[in-house]
Amino acid sequence: MKELWQTIQQELPQLHFYKENDSWEEARIDYLENYISECNTLLCKCNFQEISIKDLYTYLSLYSFEVFCKQDLLETENTEIIIDESEQDYILQELGMSEDEYKQRCKTHDYLEVANHLVDYYLLTEHSDILLEYYKLQGYEEPEQMLKDKMNLYSMCKR
Repeated sequence: MKELWQTIQQELPQLHFYKENDSWEEARIDYLENYISECNTLLCKCNFQEISIKDLYTYLSLYSFEVFCKQDLLETENTEIIIDESEQDYILQELGMSEDEYKQRCKTHDYLEVANHLVDYYLLTEHSDILLEYYKLQGYEEPEQMLKDKMNLYSMCKR
């Protein structure tokens, strides 16, 4: 996965990337384990097989997955970040950032994103309806549109 991450950084120099920071490693692992666990819970409810690390490694080596990753990162870069009034106090006071700093941070990419995209790609390939349920569980606005956008990107990358 680190090789792919390094390739992405080299091939997409216009994006902003966090410098590698080992102190974040535990938080990254916890986040990823939580994401996979929540997806596995949804898969089990539908009597589907849980996500296996072996399956994820298989997808990691696919060129279409690499393209999917790169395109998703590029789309994130081009997405306008809109901050609700309800979020302003949290950003300014709790995070101690200006709105511009926060927006820049949202567009700075981390190694963990490759792992997230890997799980997304697996679910899009095997059980896209589970990804929709996950989006709903997370309380995302317009989860159906999010899935549609991911499916369109996925379809484009599979060609």
